[in-house]
Amino acid sequence: MQRIGRYGVGEEIGRGAMAVIYRGYDPEIRRELAIKCLQDDYASRPEYRRRFLAEARAAGTLTHPGIVTIFDVGESDDRPFIAMELLDGITLAAFASQFRPLLLRNVLKIAIQLTEALDYAHRNGVVHRDIKPENILVTSATVNIKVMDFGIAQTLNDPAWRADSDGYVAGSPHYMAPEQIRGRPTDARADLYSVGVVLYELLTGSTPFRGHEVEGLLTRVVRDPAPPLRPVVRDCPPELIDLVERLLEKQPEQRYQSAGELLVDLQRIDEERLERERAGAGRRIIPLRWRWPAILGATVAITLLFAGTLVQQKQNEVLTDLAFDYGATLAQIISVESAEDLLLEDAVAVQGRLRDMQNNREIALLSVADHRGRVVASSDDASLGGAFESPPDEDLLTRRAEQAIWAREGPDGREMFVFEAPVRFQEMEIGRLQVGLSTRSLRAANQTTLLALTLLALVTLLAVSIGAYVLARRLQAPLDTLRGALDQIGQGRLDTRIRTQRSDDFERVYAAYNAMADSLEARVKQRQAPRQDPHAEADSERTLVLEEEGEPVRSERNPPA
Repeated sequence: MQRIGRYGVGEEIGRGAMAVIYRGYDPEIRRELAIKCLQDDYASRPEYRRRFLAEARAAGTLTHPGIVTIFDVGESDDRPFIAMELLDGITLAAFASQFRPLLLRNVLKIAIQLTEALDYAHRNGVVHRDIKPENILVTSATVNIKVMDFGIAQTLNDPAWRADSDGYVAGSPHYMAPEQIRGRPTDARADLYSVGVVLYELLTGSTPFRGHEVEGLLTRVVRDPAPPLRPVVRDCPPELIDLVERLLEKQPEQRYQSAGELLVDLQRIDEERLERERAGAGRRIIPLRWRWPAILGATVAITLLFAGTLVQQKQNEVLTDLAFDYGATLAQIISVESAEDLLLEDAVAVQGRLRDMQNNREIALLSVADHRGRVVASSDDASLGGAFESPPDEDLLTRRAEQAIWAREGPDGREMFVFEAPVRFQEMEIGRLQVGLSTRSLRAANQTTLLALTLLALVTLLAVSIGAYVLARRLQAPLDTLRGALDQIGQGRLDTRIRTQRSDDFERVYAAYNAMADSLEARVKQRQAPRQDPHAEADSERTLVLEEEGEPVRSERNPPA
């Protein structure tokens, strides 16, 4: 195995215009790491050696979970190298391309982590000056990131640090702040401009200013306002758009003045997003354990109400027919029994017979008239001797042969059925008869039926609701498990699997989910396998202008303004 310093060097894992990345091994502490070395063509040139070692000086002073860790720096055979943390992941550029459009929660998580890392670096006197997606590594499926490549970082607290005096304005044109392009002094606010460009690109899919012709691109960055931000990210709040537009202000004084100030607004927007998601979920989704009992309960209630109404209506019709039959028969009996006395004009006998009939509590009215239409016997003494009157036609219910039936208010103020029939003797009509039957028993029967139906409906409704609730709760648990797993997939955690064992149809659903996750994870790993190390990639844009046959093109320090 080759060695660089005390480190064993394995296969090449990345290459850029000026540097090569090797997989390394520290035998003293038995740790794998990455070894970054300048290529031979650049190792002999002082300006590139200085810029290369500036990365170690800047990042080596920083210890933060969001910043790549530098373990060692040195030279081996006049070739400078940096020993650093071996990172496993893909660049933010590749991540955004693969999962575009990103979820809002992931955009905010990336922005918050990036701002936290820069806030730490700025408070420790380091300005990165080359923030771009290629210099941000996504290291996990939960979208954790690390900032890397401090090759052109500005170390404010180091009196030996000085801006590049070799005729180059270092940086990546699309992401450089206007004051950095002009070659003016830069501070932490230049990094915040670059953060604005990164967020603009994550939200829209492209940088604010596009083009391959460098001078024209730099002129637009310096002079033109950023195009309106039209996000492709779903549910992007206006506050986030305003935040990005503020970061892209041309004058540093009009931007956020510190990463800490930016972090406060990002965290507030993320908290508001979380609150909206919770409130939105509460409005749109009613849990199955409540929705199913409510739906089934309402269905059963409507069915029972309809059925109960039909039953009571049919019962009322049957009871009414029975009452009509009873009343008609009773009127016929009284008519026959009173015919002889009425023919003999024996009013006392007729009245006595009616009084005997009044012992029946169902009879609310009895009245008999002679052939002259004069009431000769009645349960209402006030009507004796008066004219016999039939009830008005608007109260008429039906007619049966020679009988007519009315519904009227009885002496007790309650409804009664009035049956009117002729009194005949040998086919000759000799008078008229009215019998009033109380509907009290009919109402009692209906009320009893209604009470029984109501109790039956309540018991049935309660049983159905409890059964639906229990069933829905049993279904809610596996659905929550599946939803949680899918949320993890949505956040990029492709290693999530459902381990719960079931003996129902959900077993097949879980198996299908796990198969899908396996397939997605395999495809992502396959895409990541031939990746270039992002440290090396970034070097190709380290200088202001593109590389031509390995030699950088010299550019004036003060481009068009």
